[in-house]
Amino acid sequence: MSDILLKTTGQIIGHFNAFKGSRPAFHGEHVVIVRAISRDPIEIDELESKLAELEDILKAKEVDVLSDEGKEFVEKVDSYIRDGEESGVAPDSGGLLKMKEQLEAMGLHVEYKLFLMPNVGTFVAIWKDKSGFGPLYVEVTATERDELE
Repeated sequence: MSDILLKTTGQIIGHFNAFKGSRPAFHGEHVVIVRAISRDPIEIDELESKLAELEDILKAKEVDVLSDEGKEFVEKVDSYIRDGEESGVAPDSGGLLKMKEQLEAMGLHVEYKLFLMPNVGTFVAIWKDKSGFGPLYVEVTATERDELE
């Protein structure tokens, strides 16, 4: 795995003060998925703005998950995770929206953003109980990108 993935993931996890207890959910040569719990008392009405701050921190461009660039990101992550396996399941950027709906149905408030940089793409999802109690959960998916993508 490249150092840029570790650096980018570290910046995001650090932004949410979520290093303690963070762990890789998937660790591949070209993609990493990290799950963590924030130690900061972030209120629900602050989630979107806290997430939006990453655009400047990462010097990235925010991209709609359902845009062509967003779909390309999902396809690339999917191909790296499957690593050539034939599963018969197509990549689904709409699946990210389904995940959000499922978490919200469980009483959670969910925010997410996709950020693209010259060499890295990263999808960041955060969620917290709608009551405001409990921790903020953070999931970061980062993958290498070609400079010209």
